[in-house]
Amino acid sequence: MCYPNSYRVGMSNLGFHSLFHRTALFQGVRAVRFFIERGGALFSPESLIPEKKRLLERCGGTLRGFDVILFTVSYELDYLNLVKMLRVSDIPPLCEEREGRFPIIVAGGVAVSANPLPLSVFCDIVFAGDMDGSLERILEILFRRGFEKGGKTAAMLAEVPGVYLGGTKIPERNIKDPLSEPAHTVVLSPNTEFSNMFLVEIVRGCKGSCSFCMTRCVNRPVRTVKPHKVIERVRLASSFTKRAGLVAPLITDHPELAGMVKEINGLGVRVSFSSMRPDRFTESLASLIEENGQTSVTFAPETGSSVFRKRIGKRIENEEFFKAVEIAAAFKVRRVRYYLIYGLPGENDDDIVSFGDIAKKTNDIVKRHNGTLYLSINPFIPKKQTPFENAGIHPISYYKAAEARIKRVLEPLEISYRFESTRFLHLQYHLSVGGIDTGRLLYRCILEGSMKAFEHAESKGPLK
Repeated sequence: MCYPNSYRVGMSNLGFHSLFHRTALFQGVRAVRFFIERGGALFSPESLIPEKKRLLERCGGTLRGFDVILFTVSYELDYLNLVKMLRVSDIPPLCEEREGRFPIIVAGGVAVSANPLPLSVFCDIVFAGDMDGSLERILEILFRRGFEKGGKTAAMLAEVPGVYLGGTKIPERNIKDPLSEPAHTVVLSPNTEFSNMFLVEIVRGCKGSCSFCMTRCVNRPVRTVKPHKVIERVRLASSFTKRAGLVAPLITDHPELAGMVKEINGLGVRVSFSSMRPDRFTESLASLIEENGQTSVTFAPETGSSVFRKRIGKRIENEEFFKAVEIAAAFKVRRVRYYLIYGLPGENDDDIVSFGDIAKKTNDIVKRHNGTLYLSINPFIPKKQTPFENAGIHPISYYKAAEARIKRVLEPLEISYRFESTRFLHLQYHLSVGGIDTGRLLYRCILEGSMKAFEHAESKGPLK
């Protein structure tokens, strides 16, 4: 079981926790976790467990000695790390080069579900959708067929919902509806992004209509977890930690959020809240946040213009953000984070300048309550399966000019902000919406040690 990023990041991912838990429960399987750390070295926390350390030693301490390798991938740039993990393990990355006895490579995750094509040149099986319900069928087939590839094995796997084995026909996403069990933390660790916090999924999918958002498109329809299922999992975890994090694209999408939080608090457990919609941010919710000791909230205006926001599918007025921040501040929330995007289709200079308008008014509110505002500003990158899939990207000079323009309007406000780097913008664009040739070009670039070829590819036309 592999996560193509560091242990600190990977063990904060609920998809990885769920995959590890359900794989380890499958009869006959001994699951081992692998991560790739800075410098490209593989790390397995099982190396610290005597019983599993012996298994790792028998397998040579790399991925090559295993029958099946399962990757869960959340971000397109982690495709590079997936290839690195195979190369470090002396496994030929390209499927066509793996002749003889090599592990079967399987990949899934939100980025892969949106567009399975680029990774299909590296993975024998690419999975689209929810692994719930299909993982056990895949493992059963591989066990029954002795981990052979092709032939009858491929025919059997092709019948499993969500499985893509290459070719022109991309499968329908596998959808688990309803969610009978929430994804949740299975291994608590002090060395992760959410140190010693029990994370539990309460909503999958998003009720929003944002044209740029991959999450709402890939994870549709919206499904909520029954409150008693969430409470049950938190109760079991409460013997080990008194901190729980509720996970969802927008936790305010759960209609019974307040009641759930109160029951969790009744177990002596404090709750942390992820991103919320301002138009559903009420005094009762703010009161719960205060009671649980959280002093920060996150909202995503995307842009500073209410008119432009509507054009990109997000029908929330600026005034609703200001009202939500006022409510939060009244309940001792002292840090507000905004997510903003520039380079969106149809954007003009007025839309860019509007960043300063929403930032100034919000900053005035938080300052009156001795609080701070932080802006996370990111360049727009089209995502597969979204309405903006074919929007293309601007020349890099556009993003540089827009960034300079935004900085000029923000500078007098003395607000903390951070721009996401545009260094790999072209690469991420092609990996997001490209095809099989994108995967082949990625491999060539890795061998050459440079991603320059993606910068010269036509930005308006992704590789097929």
